[in-house]
Amino acid sequence: MNYFTTDVGHLKRDIVKFCYILTKRCKVVDSNLILDLVYGILASRDIKLSNIARKLEEDIELDNIIERLAKRLNKFESKNIVRYNFRKYVKKFIPIENVVAIFDDSDIVKVYGKKFEDLDLVVDGSDPNKKFKPGYYICNACILTKNQKQPLEVFSKIYSTKSKGFKSTKAITIESINEVVGIVGTNFTGIFDRGYDDKKIFRLLNNQGTKFIIRLTSNRNMLFKGKNKNVLDVAKGRKGKYKMILKRSGKKDQEIYVSYTRANLPDGDKEEFTIVFAYGLGDEPLMLITNIDVKDGNDAIKIVRWYIDRWKIEEVHRAEKTMYNYEDMRVRSLEQINNLNFIFMLTLFFICIQIEKLDTKLLSIEIIIRSKSLKENLTVWISPFSRGIEEILTHSQTGIENFKKRTRKTKEEIDIENETQIIYEQLSIFDDLKNVK
Repeated sequence: MNYFTTDVGHLKRDIVKFCYILTKRCKVVDSNLILDLVYGILASRDIKLSNIARKLEEDIELDNIIERLAKRLNKFESKNIVRYNFRKYVKKFIPIENVVAIFDDSDIVKVYGKKFEDLDLVVDGSDPNKKFKPGYYICNACILTKNQKQPLEVFSKIYSTKSKGFKSTKAITIESINEVVGIVGTNFTGIFDRGYDDKKIFRLLNNQGTKFIIRLTSNRNMLFKGKNKNVLDVAKGRKGKYKMILKRSGKKDQEIYVSYTRANLPDGDKEEFTIVFAYGLGDEPLMLITNIDVKDGNDAIKIVRWYIDRWKIEEVHRAEKTMYNYEDMRVRSLEQINNLNFIFMLTLFFICIQIEKLDTKLLSIEIIIRSKSLKENLTVWISPFSRGIEEILTHSQTGIENFKKRTRKTKEEIDIENETQIIYEQLSIFDDLKNVK
């Protein structure tokens, strides 16, 4: 039992230290909110406030704890301070050079939601028929960590096209790019899916000096040697000149054939980009546009391998939805949803820190042992670390209350003060009587 207690104590101290670093100069109520939620999400492996509240193990009615958390999510006034602290702290875990940032859009579906604010219609990505369902859109950005190359989420925004003041999806995309720029500057390589196939995005990144690899859609036209042609038609008219072997854990090695060519945008500007084609990954060729200098076949293969790394952000989405019931958030206002989502992003950051220390810290090794993961040589470790942390915290006999910054007096302290006040009043009366002549 001491063995379990030691791991629980070490893990709790790490959580408290992590939360206090992120909440420097914050209001005490906001600092405690983040500690409550980060600990509760890790311990319950759930994002519902009811399950989080149960893991706090407080001597208060459960409904009162839930109501407190919901109210504080609605008045999270220190969010910008926390974001500033996050930007500073996250730099310790990402590379100084050769930074890779992955951008992707996702969604959460609220099929039975009736009272959520500005509920939108989204294409359910997990539905094989791609049906429209009630829900929200999500814009995400991750940076790969320097040691374990884990996808560390640095931007996540849930939004609705029906919200007042909504401008465009492109504006939110630019917001995610600016967030990465605010952390690492413009010198990074951005990996984007085909939802980002937009000339304005190409030019924004190119003009600010950011390298990019963006998957093209089948209806994209470019100028090839001065002639306006459809990119898919050009891809079908070519054959892969360079062979690459794609190795996947637990799967047979796959042969991919790659070729590349130069092209310009068809609206008169002279920017030249490289189009890389990859054959063998699907029914249609994979078509990538990049401003990275491609001199030969080896460079073209590197572009394809970089793009394939984009699936790591898909692992983040999968872990969010399967490990933490991400789509089951039950706060109603969009502001509360985004505040809860922001703190959940911080929770994933804590997990990434433990993964980064896998080769150097005994607690990280113990977490992976407790996860009872059946797979070895994983590329993304979020799921097993989530299970391991939850398993350790199940042996905790108390919540996190004793680690909080003090915001109010306990019942015992109030009782003592009341008794002391009564004594003082009695002494005061006694003194007054002595002075009576």
